[in-house]
Amino acid sequence: MVELKQVRLINWYGFSQITVPVGFFTLIAGKNGNGKSVFLDAIKYALYGDTVFNKSTENKGSRTVPSYTRGLLDATAGTYMRPADKMPNVYTHIVLEMEDAKLGSRFILGTVIDTDAGNGFKTQRYIIEKQTLAQVAHIYEQDGQMLPYSTAELQRTYGLKMMDVKEGLSRFMQRTGLRLNEEQLGAFRRKLRSIMSYDPNAKIDQFIRESVLEKKKVDFSKLVDAKNNIDTLTANFEIIDKEIRELEEIIARFDELQRAKNVILADDIKIAYRDFVNSKKRLEEASRNMDIAKRQIAEDEKRLEVIAAREKETREAYNAAKTQRDSMDCAKAIADAEEAFQKAQKEKERLQKEKEALCGFQTKISELMAWFVKEQYQVPGQEILSSLTEESVTKVQKESSVADFLREIKSRRDEILSQVTRIKDAIRENQGEQERCQKIIDDCEARKTTFSEIPDSVALKNEINREFEKRGIQSEARFACEYVLGLQNEDWRDSIEGYLGRRRYTILVEPEYYDIADDVLNASKYKYAHLFNTKLLMKKQVLPEEDSVVQFIEVRNPVAKQYFNYQLGRFHAVAMDQVRNHENAMSKEGRVSVAMDSYFLNFHNIRFYCLGQESIEINRIKAVKCLEHLRQSYGEYKGRLMEETGKQSYLDTEMEFFAEYNYDACREYKEALLDCARKETEQKALEEAQKHNQEYMELSQRVGVLQEELQAVEAERSKVYENKSEMQTLYMTNKNSYEAADERMNAVQKDLKKYEAASYAVYAKAVEDYDRFAANGKTGQGGILKDRARAERNLKEAGENLRGGQAAYNASRATHNQLPMTDGAIAAYQARKSRIWMDDREEIQVKLKEQTRRYEDIFKNEFVLTVLKSCETARDDLKLINAELARLEFKSQYAFEVRYVKDGSRYEKILEYARYLKEREELGTASGQMTFDALTSYSDDKGEELERDMKKIINQIVESNDKEQIEHYADYRNYMTYEILLTNDVLTRAKLSRQSGYNSGAEVQIPYMLILLSALLMIYNDKSSSTRLVFIDEPFAKMDPTNVKIMMRFMKEQKLQMIFCAPDKTELIGNECDVILPVLRTSPDLMEMGMIEIHKGA
Repeated sequence: MVELKQVRLINWYGFSQITVPVGFFTLIAGKNGNGKSVFLDAIKYALYGDTVFNKSTENKGSRTVPSYTRGLLDATAGTYMRPADKMPNVYTHIVLEMEDAKLGSRFILGTVIDTDAGNGFKTQRYIIEKQTLAQVAHIYEQDGQMLPYSTAELQRTYGLKMMDVKEGLSRFMQRTGLRLNEEQLGAFRRKLRSIMSYDPNAKIDQFIRESVLEKKKVDFSKLVDAKNNIDTLTANFEIIDKEIRELEEIIARFDELQRAKNVILADDIKIAYRDFVNSKKRLEEASRNMDIAKRQIAEDEKRLEVIAAREKETREAYNAAKTQRDSMDCAKAIADAEEAFQKAQKEKERLQKEKEALCGFQTKISELMAWFVKEQYQVPGQEILSSLTEESVTKVQKESSVADFLREIKSRRDEILSQVTRIKDAIRENQGEQERCQKIIDDCEARKTTFSEIPDSVALKNEINREFEKRGIQSEARFACEYVLGLQNEDWRDSIEGYLGRRRYTILVEPEYYDIADDVLNASKYKYAHLFNTKLLMKKQVLPEEDSVVQFIEVRNPVAKQYFNYQLGRFHAVAMDQVRNHENAMSKEGRVSVAMDSYFLNFHNIRFYCLGQESIEINRIKAVKCLEHLRQSYGEYKGRLMEETGKQSYLDTEMEFFAEYNYDACREYKEALLDCARKETEQKALEEAQKHNQEYMELSQRVGVLQEELQAVEAERSKVYENKSEMQTLYMTNKNSYEAADERMNAVQKDLKKYEAASYAVYAKAVEDYDRFAANGKTGQGGILKDRARAERNLKEAGENLRGGQAAYNASRATHNQLPMTDGAIAAYQARKSRIWMDDREEIQVKLKEQTRRYEDIFKNEFVLTVLKSCETARDDLKLINAELARLEFKSQYAFEVRYVKDGSRYEKILEYARYLKEREELGTASGQMTFDALTSYSDDKGEELERDMKKIINQIVESNDKEQIEHYADYRNYMTYEILLTNDVLTRAKLSRQSGYNSGAEVQIPYMLILLSALLMIYNDKSSSTRLVFIDEPFAKMDPTNVKIMMRFMKEQKLQMIFCAPDKTELIGNECDVILPVLRTSPDLMEMGMIEIHKGA
């Protein structure tokens, strides 16, 4: 055994210079504040390097080495016993004289501390073998003063080897027989402190926590720092997201303004279209009225002809009757001759009309044949068709040729009708393409990436994002092309985009959310959209070729970067004539080799570009050119449609002239002329031979009747003339209306063309809505705005809202960072949003993801698992103490009972999660990975539930910013419950806390002392020959004299070298000690110590 025999203190707080003996049992007696604990702290610091000093009874704050060497008097005032202005350097010596009983030799363990004027200090240790304190001086005389040696002086004087802190403590441990390494020494110091300063009034739980178990707090600072970093990044992320939301709101206001403009534009279109429809109706109505008037006039003319014929007949009868009356001879013959002449005259007139009709038809046929020749159509039976009025061709031949020609006309008309249908289809397709191009132009001018060509992919992406939002996942599915900042060489754009094709808008999600996205795809109706397996992608090692085409693509997002590396990384970017030298290569002209399959990319298949912001302008230029070509084609289609419609209309009109004709009318008319002339000669001859007749009176009566008929005919003619005049007036009135309507319709048509060119989509929708409105009897929706003023107010309000949003956005930004405040500046806001999203947001998102991963790693490995490990270590230590307690020959046996908390608290949750992590660690799987449930205590679902609970708990702890609460969770001792079990002649493993006298503290003094001593005995008994020092401050506070004697006897039996510090019960303790050191503070800066050595007689 190695014993401490003497202690020398120089310049250690109030002890300027003392050398005192130390016995096997030593009592340091004196009132509090006189220096008892100062003495003990010196020994512990010198021997074990313990800097956790006892708290001062007179000064606030922790004691430190400089406060001891300088002698701190008042921490508030900053006054010292050895102030720097009077004593710049302080040299402190703590020297211990030790005796190795086994070898029968003594040696010195010395500690020297040099403190400079700035209270910096340096501690060094040394060992002097086979010397005593009586043989070594630590002070010297100079100019009548006794001064302590500095480290250098002491070293020179005695030729010592000075050792730094680490080496010195290691050598001290070897020399004292403890042989403890640095970690073991720390635990040993804690056990010494526990028995020295335990609270005898503490409850069992508190006693075990504070005095038995080592205070090992989990380092929460890393977790807090990581959380702070996350919070900072999150704050920056939120700032960026806020700006993006501001920009999105402004862009939405642009859209709102555009919608308001479209409402007004649609109303203007509907008004113009209504005028067009009304003008067309007026035109058609005027045309109908003109046609009716024209027909009525023709009918009146026919009636006038009939009236004229009837008047002529009546007048002739009247004249004949009058002549007969006057001549009264040859009356019957003359009447017959007159009747025959009248019949011949009517036949001639009928045949004349048929001849005129046939001649008119011949003219139409000639015009049609000329039109056919002009259109390069064949005319069947052209010679016969040209001779319809000739007598050289038979009637049958003429009828047959006319029928063949009519069939040919109908066939040509049907061909033209088919052509018209095809042209209309082409026009509709052209209009659709124009609408698509116009939308691309509008989107590009608004700096929007257009995805109108891939509606299924857009729909699936939206479904995935809705599912993410539903689950509260702060992530977003996006197309691969959306992550591209730009191309570094535009010459390669066609080749890269042409090769990627649909792969440009493959949907990408963060790997941890891929399974969710995949489930959405499986359940979606958009089966043919592309979703990339990023979970497998990010596990794959992809090494692009150094000269790969992927070098031209600028991407920051790690998932997107890996995707493009995977797709393009193997392709060498080479000249066209070098493609043949590689399995996978590409040239900017579009020549590619894919796994040795060589071909040229078809650049015409690139409907639009989508890689980088530059693609927007390229798409716009391409769409503008396409739109110009489409409009040119549209004009050509319109011209062709008008031409073909004109042909159709012409043929439809001409076919109406194909009716029943008398093809012998010309010949028969000639014969009728001769017959009429002959009968007229016969009538005149009879009239010459006329003679008087006796029927004169009857003839006179007939003359009167015929005269009345002539008067009636004249009245009828006057009426018809009057009606004809009215129809002519109606015709002229409607003609004027027709011309006015036609002029208005042409003017409105020009406006409609302007509207159509400005926004075809709005134009087409407005026309369709108005047609539906008109078809519903001008009821329901789709008509002209009922409250145009309200729509104009909405337009004004939308403009003011936009400018207000723009002003608010610019107000918080420097002048050089402001955006235009105009209605047409949407492109600038879209570009700013895209740049922020692609640059700042992506960068922070990557950093945030990394910090979150680090935060979770720290949480799992440096908090949760450390807590469990500390708990398990503590339980193992307590088992060892239980084993040591079981070996003690004491009348009562004591043992610890330690259990993990099971009260449903956060502590229990954290321990359960720790066990889950440990189990996964032992199985070689990380949390979150799939396992076979049969091999584990925790199913994957239970593990996910624990993960969620832990994230919630730890975030609440860290975010609370409650230092005391964090301290509680950082202390592993709070995760267990404690009890001391008592076994004696009466009780077996009874809980000490339930015994009578427990609350007074008397019943726990002995077990507390035994437990703490056992903790030290575990170390001492393991050594063959070592120090067995124990320091106790104010021992046996509530213990009766009998128990004090029992404990003192127990300590001697265990061969423990005890140093007691006591302000009272000194007589009781002193009776058992062989050295008593009374301490007295004679002045504020001086402490003195007496010596009483008790020697037992023989």
